Amino acid sequence: MYDFSQQTALVTGAATGLGKAIATRLAADGAAVALVDIDEAGLEATTRDLAATGAKVLAVTANVGSADDVEAAVKAAEANLGPVGLLVNNAGIAVIKPYLDHTDEDFDRQFTVNLRGTHLFLSRVLPGMVERRRGAVVNISSVAAIHVTAPHAGYAASKAGVIALTQEVAFEVARHGVRVNCVAPGLIAVPPSATKQPYLQSAAGTAGRVTTPTTTRPLGFGQPEDVANAVAFLLSDQARFIIGQTLKVAGGTDLQISMTYPGEPLP
Repeated sequence: MYDFSQQTALVTGAATGLGKAIATRLAADGAAVALVDIDEAGLEATTRDLAATGAKVLAVTANVGSADDVEAAVKAAEANLGPVGLLVNNAGIAVIKPYLDHTDEDFDRQFTVNLRGTHLFLSRVLPGMVERRRGAVVNISSVAAIHVTAPHAGYAASKAGVIALTQEVAFEVARHGVRVNCVAPGLIAVPPSATKQPYLQSAAGTAGRVTTPTTTRPLGFGQPEDVANAVAFLLSDQARFIIGQTLKVAGGTDLQISMTYPGEPLP
């Protein structure tokens, strides 16, 4: 456990899945947490669950791709919970299909949520951190940004952009006492409600860790808490000498990758 008492965290995509696990972990470590998501019903349920534990939380419904929504979300968080000192850009979407089947709209939507959304929150939160000369940020990317894991070019490209943005921003703000890092999850068993991808839904709801070894998943599927633990570490003072890094939380998924094309057998 880390000590985030007297600190305010803002987590995007916090209604379900990884975002919920991250928000839960930070709240357990003492942070006041602003939960941001476009999923109003899921956001309400997660906020209710965390509040029942005694955590100080605030639900903010927002579209992370909208500059107006992001500005309003940050203002609401700081007005109700205090200056944001911990930021987790987790909100993301993926379109799983071959590149030649991607539409312009598919690309635009993924870049808007995954990369533009990360930029918008960084640009609205970092000035306050720099002024206070303290703060920590974790952006959520994916091993798909580093290795070919499935036919999702738009997702991979947008998440690669998150890694590049992390490195550039980390270098610029480090001298002001602000740390920026990245976590790249592999295959995580999220609840069915948190994903529309069948290959992820198949692992959802399984008690404990799915550990059946395969050539591409030596440790099976990870759990959302595995990612949350990595995020908490990078936000903590234990990581005070770490900036601009991407920590893969993939259970070995990245060590041997095979690609499968839907409906098209490999030769």
